[in-house]
Amino acid sequence: RSFKPSYYNEYKSYLRMSSDDKILEHILNPSAPLSSPSVSNGSHDAPPSTAEEVEAKKIELEAVKCAERDELVEAESLLNKALQTAPSLASLYNNRAQVYRLQNKVDEAFDDLNRAISLSNGVGESAKQAYTQRAMIFMLKQDEDSARSDFEKATALGSQFAAIQAAKLNPYAKLCNKMLSKAMTDLQ
Repeated sequence: RSFKPSYYNEYKSYLRMSSDDKILEHILNPSAPLSSPSVSNGSHDAPPSTAEEVEAKKIELEAVKCAERDELVEAESLLNKALQTAPSLASLYNNRAQVYRLQNKVDEAFDDLNRAISLSNGVGESAKQAYTQRAMIFMLKQDEDSARSDFEKATALGSQFAAIQAAKLNPYAKLCNKMLSKAMTDLQ
């Protein structure tokens, strides 16, 4: 099944923004205002601590710039190189997952998101973004329970977008909306 939303080209141009969280929120919620704030719980990824990690982060930055120019094959290649240099950086898997999703490689993206979550121990910016991205893949697979669980985890890490999505998937909220919709229809 192909994952190429109708707002794909708009997303590619939006990648130029510096905040990964804003990018992710816009990919997944294109109708939200571009200035939509993200809630932060103060949890960030640990800074690079070795020369290899510093080098990998430089390569990662190059990869992001390639993705911004729609050079997805080159971005993927650079992220692969960065992963060879520092295979324990969760952000590398998270960013490669984004590139995979843009290339319609959903299964590869899913695997990388699982790895990012594992390496981050489920905390920090990379985990927040990985949980949110993985939740969207669960939505594609029509697995709302798993999606809601991941959205709730991303919400706990400070994602406003995930909070909105988790609320939409809440079974009680869905039931309430269904009853309200029926009541409104009956009134007409």
